[in-house]
Amino acid sequence: MENEAGLPFEDSSTQSIVNRFEKMISESKSYFFDVDEFEDIVQYYSEKNDAVKALKVLEYALYMHPNSASLLVSCAQLYVSIHKPQEALKYLNKAEAIEPYNIDLFYTKGTIFSQLRKSEKAVEQYKKALDHSDSNEKEDIMLQLAFELENANKYDEAIYYLKEILIENPDNEIALYEIGFCFDVSDQTEIGQIYFTEFVDLNPYSYIGWYNLGITYGKLELYEKAISSYDFAIAIKEDFSSAYFNKAHCYSNQDDFENALICFKETLALDPEDALSLYYIGECYEKLERYEKAILHFKKALKYDDFLADAWMGIGSCYFEMERYRESLTYIKKAIELDDNNADYYYLLGDVQSDLGFLDEAYLAYLKVYELFEEDETILIDLANISEELNDSEKAMEYFLIGIKNQPKNGKLLYNFVAFLLKKGDFINALFYLDVALKEHYEEKDELFEAYEEAKYNEQVIELIQYYKTL
Repeated sequence: MENEAGLPFEDSSTQSIVNRFEKMISESKSYFFDVDEFEDIVQYYSEKNDAVKALKVLEYALYMHPNSASLLVSCAQLYVSIHKPQEALKYLNKAEAIEPYNIDLFYTKGTIFSQLRKSEKAVEQYKKALDHSDSNEKEDIMLQLAFELENANKYDEAIYYLKEILIENPDNEIALYEIGFCFDVSDQTEIGQIYFTEFVDLNPYSYIGWYNLGITYGKLELYEKAISSYDFAIAIKEDFSSAYFNKAHCYSNQDDFENALICFKETLALDPEDALSLYYIGECYEKLERYEKAILHFKKALKYDDFLADAWMGIGSCYFEMERYRESLTYIKKAIELDDNNADYYYLLGDVQSDLGFLDEAYLAYLKVYELFEEDETILIDLANISEELNDSEKAMEYFLIGIKNQPKNGKLLYNFVAFLLKKGDFINALFYLDVALKEHYEEKDELFEAYEEAKYNEQVIELIQYYKTL
């Protein structure tokens, strides 16, 4: 209902109180306001983001009502909002001496300790608030409590409170997203899958429930079930872009890039300026070897996010596949400029430099890959091969031996080492390591011929392979 001025009566009443207060200040008079009226005035200025005036009101209010716990808490809340937690605590301590079981006091203390990154104390205060709350207050307090437990890495306890929220209110979207996050970050994917399966059975129209179920199936690499879950989410909420996005990734993970493209395009239709969707469309085209279209979409992505390193790299990768190495080099260097700790970027840089004949530069790029990710199963092979091309056989040998020591189950490396030894004419050691390779990795024997085709014509090599074939 509205008054003659067109304002709701509640707003009109607040405005009248504010006008009266401002008149008092301008005329340097002293009027009486009760606690509720002061709180209305404070809320009025707070909503207008005028903390200075709100604090002046509270200063006057506390002069008039020095033993009002609610005003002291309001003052503390205002200091919290302007990020002065220590000042806020002073007022809360005064309020606690007057009214020790004030729920707002506990809640505000929890917020302050959260700001101070004292999660244990924050949890303690939120639990006190919960103990003194009524049914209308519990949901918000439990949500804040769950957030703080997450900050303390106590995910099981956070899950407990989030479940309690969702029992009473299964439509609480924040709680649904948070419980999904907790299952994920605490490596409880299978438990999460069971929970969300039961949840959607009880709440079949919860699009977030289906979405979270899809995430758990995706994590478990049950992609068809994940896609089905995302389809239910989309059926309930047709403009649910995140469901289309994740569904697309499920198709990509199965190398079904045509269907992935369709889903990423649905995402893009809902947000035409989304750089990530444009990037992934480009990536799908790249996987389908439609490089010109891939480059087009990578460039569109950069139009909306010039700092998207993967898009720069995507263009470089496409030009590399098209054997346009100098153009490739420009884009790869830009990607590295934006993300200089990405081993994949340096790897492609090394490949391009090698193909351009810049062997020293290629060696340095491969060396950087090894520094960033020494577990890579091919980098030592490339370091050895490039060292050999640079006429440093000793260094090449060193890289192979490091690999054999650190990656004893790397069959590809062993066969490449055999190829290296055969090329050097070291047949005794070549046959020794070939025996080791065949014993452990017979199914990878073609790696030898890919590395050194002439090995096909070495009788001793063929005899040894035939021997292991008969075993």
